Amino acid sequence: MNIEELKRTIPEMFERIRRDVQKVLGQRRAGLSLGFVDMGMSPQGFVGGMFFSGGTMILMNTRALRVLLEDAVNRENPEIAEYYVYHVLMHEYIHSLGYLDERECREVTAYVTHELFPHNHPITIMADRGIGVYFPRFIYAPENIAFEPPRDGSIELVKGFDRGSTTYFT
Repeated sequence: MNIEELKRTIPEMFERIRRDVQKVLGQRRAGLSLGFVDMGMSPQGFVGGMFFSGGTMILMNTRALRVLLEDAVNRENPEIAEYYVYHVLMHEYIHSLGYLDERECREVTAYVTHELFPHNHPITIMADRGIGVYFPRFIYAPENIAFEPPRDGSIELVKGFDRGSTTYFT
């Protein structure tokens, strides 16, 4: 799977996330968009995604996603990238519901995840141990990873992301 294929699956994935979170927390939020942006990576770590209080856009770090996609293909485990996107989107969606404190958001994300998935599922493992758990080669700074800040701050919007709240426009 490449990033373009993954982008096409994200709108349906987000609808599942919204249903899953509503099932567990009884909360729902509409009117969000998703932007892909290169937030960079460094030997000290990386950010998988962001949501700003009062905003309507979730941002996802394309550099981290590309590294994970490449590693997942090399390991013949491509579904890890989808699980990663699911986890990051759920975490940022929970931020958008008003859980702005990072620690609280992580705890709520873990709670929702444990209600939905078995304890050994990759999404549950990420919720418990952090998103870096599936970036083992990142620790050793592989040669092909560029550790520089992003070159371009442009945001690419994912089309059809929040379909559930815009059907009345079609």
